[in-house]
Amino acid sequence: MNLKFIASIISIIGVIVIVAFWCFMDRLKKRIARRCRRKNCGRTDVKRVGKILLPPDESISWRSPEGKRRWFIRRPIKLTFAVCKCGWVELVKIDTDPISVWHSLYVKKYKPEQYNLDEWRFIEATERKLRQLYLGSGRRSDLDPQASDTPPISLQSLFEDYWNEISEVIEID
Repeated sequence: MNLKFIASIISIIGVIVIVAFWCFMDRLKKRIARRCRRKNCGRTDVKRVGKILLPPDESISWRSPEGKRRWFIRRPIKLTFAVCKCGWVELVKIDTDPISVWHSLYVKKYKPEQYNLDEWRFIEATERKLRQLYLGSGRRSDLDPQASDTPPISLQSLFEDYWNEISEVIEID
């Protein structure tokens, strides 16, 4: 046998072992991360539920609000919730990356519930997370005690609060 052939066999086996170990660790991480955090529950069958919020002037079409052709919808807010069978719901991710029009049309046809944020438990989880994000920093410690710490849950207020926070971080005038 050739020494190069033996080295290539060993390297292939090494790559397979590394990929298998990485897959095992990724699966283990997901199993731990997707555990219900409600006290005395500890289930590992937590599901992820996605919701998509579009700005008021956006629609799911191949044309932008300005009338130009497009491949992506650039201003959605994608919310990802963790939901357990025991009733626990938590907003785990807020994403503002663009989504493709193909994906939007697929979701509209086969999973239209993703565009509806009507269930009270999802709205409540969103309010909790926004309150935590909004009041969690030290800059908000001098708020008026009479002020409400719960932002109204509407698409317009979500966008306004989000862009206000972004402009403070980036310091855009």
